[in-house]
Amino acid sequence: MSEDKVIVANKGMVRADFNFWVGQYLDKFFDNLENKKLVGNKCPKCGDVFVPPRKICGKCNVVIPLEENWVDLPETGTLTNYTITPYRVNDRTDRKAKDLLLGMIQIDGSNTAIVYKLLNLKPDEVKIGMKVKIEWAEKTKGDPSDIKGFVKM
Repeated sequence: MSEDKVIVANKGMVRADFNFWVGQYLDKFFDNLENKKLVGNKCPKCGDVFVPPRKICGKCNVVIPLEENWVDLPETGTLTNYTITPYRVNDRTDRKAKDLLLGMIQIDGSNTAIVYKLLNLKPDEVKIGMKVKIEWAEKTKGDPSDIKGFVKM
């Protein structure tokens, strides 16, 4: 018995508004962002510190207890990699942005990097290994946008 299948293809942007729970570890992380504080969690076996926090260490496969091993971290870090793009990376930026700089920043005291905008820099001023610090949003609300981006120190 053959079954007819209908395939529909649409071109263009699709917007899907929804709310979801990010889990206990990111909940704690976002609660701290709302207070302009950066935290990570530390593997009890190898000692690696993760930002954002995670439940299981990818290196040791050990569960990191929720109520233990939290580490307060500074607002500073090191640029480990970056890209320059003229294109929009989320729905809150213009379709074509002039030289949008995105960087991978390893927060001082952590073993992982986070990706955020690099602010107040021209492309020729960006160097891997440069020290950067967080620029916080004026009004925080407990989500990733509380960090506006990173500026050169």
